[in-house]
Amino acid sequence: MKSKKILKIAFNMVKANKLRSWLTIIGVIIGIASVMAIVTTGEYFQEQVTETLEGLGGDTITIVASIPFQVNEDGEMVKDTEVSSEVAAETEEVAPETEEVTEETEEVSETNNSDSIEPESVTEAELTKTDVFTLLSIPDVEYINVNVEGGAELTFGSETTSVGVKGVDPNFWPKLTNKKVEQGRMLKSGDKSVVIISKELSNDTFEQEIRLNQMILLNGRSYRVIGILEKDEGLLGGLKGLFGSSIYMPYKDVYSLSYSDEDMPEREREIYDSIEIKLDEGSDYDAALKEIERKLRRSRRVTEDTQDFYINSPKKTIESTGKLINGLTAFLAFIAGISLLVGSTGIANTMFTSVLEKTKEIGIMKAIGAKNKDIMLIFLCNAAMISLVGGIIGILLGTAAVQVILLLISIQMKVPFEFALSLKGTVTATLVSIIVGLIAGLVPAKNAAELKPVDALRYE
Repeated sequence: MKSKKILKIAFNMVKANKLRSWLTIIGVIIGIASVMAIVTTGEYFQEQVTETLEGLGGDTITIVASIPFQVNEDGEMVKDTEVSSEVAAETEEVAPETEEVTEETEEVSETNNSDSIEPESVTEAELTKTDVFTLLSIPDVEYINVNVEGGAELTFGSETTSVGVKGVDPNFWPKLTNKKVEQGRMLKSGDKSVVIISKELSNDTFEQEIRLNQMILLNGRSYRVIGILEKDEGLLGGLKGLFGSSIYMPYKDVYSLSYSDEDMPEREREIYDSIEIKLDEGSDYDAALKEIERKLRRSRRVTEDTQDFYINSPKKTIESTGKLINGLTAFLAFIAGISLLVGSTGIANTMFTSVLEKTKEIGIMKAIGAKNKDIMLIFLCNAAMISLVGGIIGILLGTAAVQVILLLISIQMKVPFEFALSLKGTVTATLVSIIVGLIAGLVPAKNAAELKPVDALRYE
């Protein structure tokens, strides 16, 4: 039997039972639409999260100072230096020179022990110029930027608000950052008393817009606006402004905001909140991380247990975040796929019913020369048509549902709407719909093909 004839008979079988066929198709539509919506949404959010993390410094290694923690004898978590203070205090208590402990000695000992766990008695870890010089000695390091963060009272006109301020190295920050200037220029060597502000701060903070080259007051000091950054795009672009700073300036100017004139010696030490590193292109990323850690330990005279700094690798964060989203998407797609199983049972049920209804017709076709293969192909095509129609409609509905969700989110977050369509999800959903139909129709088609002409003709 010709393929055209087989397809025509299969199509007529679908048309002959429209209500039953559409009820079966609806089951497939629900399953495919659910899977399509989940896969597309998962891929979209993975792309947005990755873009956001990269915008915050995806290829930049960040180093911050941190005191290691240990657990003392009482089971309390304390800083490593606090444990050392407690051990020293206990050693003084059992000194061999004193045979009897007086009340005064006990009071002093108790005071020392209590003071040893106060945060004020602990010297905090710091990042200084020495660390910068150590990092510069590593061949894989291309650029180094230092960050000094703080807060300030911003006054513009008659209005005042609190803002986050980040001090950066004007020589290297423009080469490391992913931020771009919409108006004005980036910081450069020799800049003093100048700032670059975010688009949100410029437009949305005050009634009057802050424009290029205007003067603003930070903690009572005057600064000129030399640049306004572009607004971060994307669904999660607002997170960059939420967790980032609104004002950027040369890091030495930040000290004047945070310290008084009496603290000049402290400012001259140039203590940094973090150090950012960009590696040469083509360098071994993992090997460079190990080398940075090794050299800093040697320079700061610490071991792995007493390490007083932390290296943040956004590359690993992006990879782990991607795996997390992929795992969650796969789990939800599996849950939604259960509805596909329900749809496949509906197709199988429809096919079994069709076989019973068409038993006499099957007998007639076999009596006039139709082969078992022809009968089987007719019922398989019937099942494939039902599942394919359901798959196509499911893909369209799933895609439409995703666009509606993203549109509502973009309106709520006041960001531009972006159309999202997963090519992988579309192809997968189409193939799955066809495969589900073929598998569900395989047994009924096989039963129909194996019917004997005589038995089929005598079937009531």
